[in-house]
Amino acid sequence: MDILTITIMLFIGIFGGFISGLVGIGGAIIIYPAILLLLPLFGAPAYSAYIASGLTSSQVFFSTLSGSIKARKKPEFSPQLVIYMGGGMIIGSVLGALLANLFNAAFINVIYIIIAVLALILMFIKVKPSSQTSQFNGPLLISIGVIIGIISGIVGAGGAFIIIPILLVVFKLPMNTVVANSIVIAFMSSIGAFIVKFMQGYIPMTDALFLIIGSILFAPLGLKVGNKVPSFVQKWIVSILIIIAIMQLII
Repeated sequence: MDILTITIMLFIGIFGGFISGLVGIGGAIIIYPAILLLLPLFGAPAYSAYIASGLTSSQVFFSTLSGSIKARKKPEFSPQLVIYMGGGMIIGSVLGALLANLFNAAFINVIYIIIAVLALILMFIKVKPSSQTSQFNGPLLISIGVIIGIISGIVGAGGAFIIIPILLVVFKLPMNTVVANSIVIAFMSSIGAFIVKFMQGYIPMTDALFLIIGSILFAPLGLKVGNKVPSFVQKWIVSILIIIAIMQLII
């Protein structure tokens, strides 16, 4: 790798890791197009879509892993919430990957867009957060996780950002609680994709190294900054990311 590619990959990793910690998502909806567009834009060798997808999965895996280690120490962290929803997403994403060839891609994209739009609407619904975080509707959490996981597995796009408005509105959790737990859920949902891409040979670790370093270093910083950022700012950031995801699927 030349110094230009190293610099760009490090920058992408830093940005992706920071965003992951700040709002509790993997950040693939930004990292993937950034890898594809920024390298040729600055005259560096371009990656194929397959390699870019693999590199993105490595960034999401390590950034959410780094953020999760920090998040687990926070008082808002709930193992019960993470196991229920994260477990559901893992099951759903595996099913989605297995069922991918049985569905029309355009149809699934429409379904995904509808869910993303619904998530965007939910972001702007004002709900008074409940202080009760010790008891959760386990079957509902698992069911939602499975549904989002299936669609994400079929479409090949991350669905962690959709979880945030659902936790905010349906389960009435405070934003800090949502961020602290959603990044761990995002980590759990990224495990399968990372392993599959690695086994398929789509993650050149030498190329991914600086992307991963930036992610690991800055995800905890993003989580720390997120504690001091007003909830409405975090909601706007998530909303913008959802819009980006919708635009990518439409285009």
